[in-house]
Amino acid sequence: MFGGAIMQIEQKSIFKFTPQIISKKLRHIFEETPADDQQAGLLTPQPAKQRQLFLKRAIKDKIKATFQLMPINNDGYPVNVTGNIAQLANSNRYLITNQNVSYVVNFDQIRYIANLGSTSSSVDTQI
Repeated sequence: MFGGAIMQIEQKSIFKFTPQIISKKLRHIFEETPADDQQAGLLTPQPAKQRQLFLKRAIKDKIKATFQLMPINNDGYPVNVTGNIAQLANSNRYLITNQNVSYVVNFDQIRYIANLGSTSSSVDTQI
């Protein structure tokens, strides 16, 4: 009789905390920034012609690449994004998609492009 009362309390406790446990485990899937909240280190900006060439190749060959994006205003911070890129309707805007987040950016917001799709042993090899 006494053991049944303890079991009911434990079940209520599990049900009470289940949403919090699930939220904690799945939070990283929906976050745009890394879990450790470290800002991306600024990379040396690539010249515009080089970025244009790399963009054309990444779009044409559907290469998964890493992009360092600058914020539109001074309130934000640079973000490193890995994904595929597509140009939006012959404009100066691009769609970068990865598993969790999609970014629509202007050409001027792309600071740096690194290739992840090559067969080389280096992860940050440029396109």
